[in-house]
Amino acid sequence: MDSSWTDSRETDAQEPRSLDPFHSRDVVPSAAYSRWTPSGPTFEINVPRRSSGGPVMELVPSFEAVDHSQLTSEELQVITQNSKQVALGRPTTWTYDNRYAAHAILDYLYLGPTSSIRDLESLTSQGITMMVVVRYSRMAGNIRSVDCASQELGIPVEYVRLGGFPDLIRELPTIIGLINRHMLSCNSQFMGHADQGQHMAMDRRPRCGKVLITCDSGNYHSATIAAAYLMSVFGQTAASATQFLTLQRLSCVFDEDAKQMLQTWEDVVRARSMTAHHVQSETQSQILLRGADAGAPIVDQPTASMSRRKRGFEDMRDQDMSGEGETGDADEDRFTNREAFAPFLDVSDILCGK
Repeated sequence: MDSSWTDSRETDAQEPRSLDPFHSRDVVPSAAYSRWTPSGPTFEINVPRRSSGGPVMELVPSFEAVDHSQLTSEELQVITQNSKQVALGRPTTWTYDNRYAAHAILDYLYLGPTSSIRDLESLTSQGITMMVVVRYSRMAGNIRSVDCASQELGIPVEYVRLGGFPDLIRELPTIIGLINRHMLSCNSQFMGHADQGQHMAMDRRPRCGKVLITCDSGNYHSATIAAAYLMSVFGQTAASATQFLTLQRLSCVFDEDAKQMLQTWEDVVRARSMTAHHVQSETQSQILLRGADAGAPIVDQPTASMSRRKRGFEDMRDQDMSGEGETGDADEDRFTNREAFAPFLDVSDILCGK
């Protein structure tokens, strides 16, 4: 091989390195830096272990975390029957073949792969009354085996087509509302029985509706939907919801994209709950004021529709611009008195004392 060609190739490969400040000897960093790209906060899924014969985790329905505009306390009671959900943990009895079957996450919510729908006997024994099948949007058409099972057993099926987690977080309110409406329609007969005097303890009533959520593996998108449901109805955080899911179905997978989406959903659920509580408290205050003085009109009392409207940037800008001599954007304040910062310093300037 020609040595001149080899030398020229090495020279060409080294020239770009001299332009890179990370490899140049003429400059030094002025502050600590990292070569990794920035990433959002995340959490670890630490699955607790059972120390005795009791459950590892327990969930209780929480009305505090529910959006009151979407679900009332009575509806939450009908859906959950105020029953405590327990996770016993299955690490010792779990085998690889268990991932091909559906497992009960709650006493009315099941999770598994789409292929498990072919087992009609299992669907019948579990008492499944609705199926939610998650598919990629690029896969056109329905699944024949799922449609056949739906027709043979008379179980309605709903397809959710997603292109990724950005699509999933937009569809979560619709999916959760779909599950809750189905449970309300199935369990509404118990409310009629109670009115007729057929009283029964809430935690002893048989389940009339059960929902099966599936995806291709039963471990990814469907598991994320189940975790989001626990956060919305049972007031769980993203970390505790994924822990509960992993205890019930050990093969669940929550990668960094799923974790960050669940953390975003946790913020959404918390914000909706706080807004609903604020609207409810304002409504109750108005009712009390009207009851105290029915003849006097209520002035400057915000209504529910007014409290739902968020203050935009232009509204703040109008308020800031209304003062005398106040100009410019509100965002300029954070640049005031900020010193100039150079990420790298020239070695020659440092030696010269500049």
